[in-house]
Amino acid sequence: MLKSSKCFRLCSIGLLVLCAIILSGCYSFTASTLPSHIKTVNIHEVEDKTLDPVLANDIYTAVVDMFKKNAGGVRVVKSDEANADFNISLLSYTNKPMDYNSNSDVESYRVTIRVSVKFYDNVKNRIIYESKSLSAEGTYDVQANETEDRHGQARAIEKLQDLIITNALAKW
Repeated sequence: MLKSSKCFRLCSIGLLVLCAIILSGCYSFTASTLPSHIKTVNIHEVEDKTLDPVLANDIYTAVVDMFKKNAGGVRVVKSDEANADFNISLLSYTNKPMDYNSNSDVESYRVTIRVSVKFYDNVKNRIIYESKSLSAEGTYDVQANETEDRHGQARAIEKLQDLIITNALAKW
């Protein structure tokens, strides 16, 4: 009787471990998690309130790439007939010193990008997700020859992508 109890316990543990292995990595944002009526999304050009058209374009490109990667069953289109609209406004951009060395020289900077986001379901006439102020930061180290645009902005935009995925796509 002791052997069968021990065997049962080992089999149960093995089954739990197997289930954990199979289920780990199964969670992702795919077309199957989106409402079936949304087949197309129109991602509008980023409204730029900072007078930095390059940064606005970089954010637009990052959001389009995010949709293509994380919502593969939804086509990104440029049409007023899209099932959903995605609007972003670049509200502010700052680049400020963060750390100084003992000589009072700046060692690193912090880039902060603040946007507003509105994701609208045109079929059901309702807001899927909206944030009037979503911000992300990216740092860069001038001592390591990092630059504002290639490192600081890119890191902040990547964090914005993560926030948008977490907030907008998860709401579906």
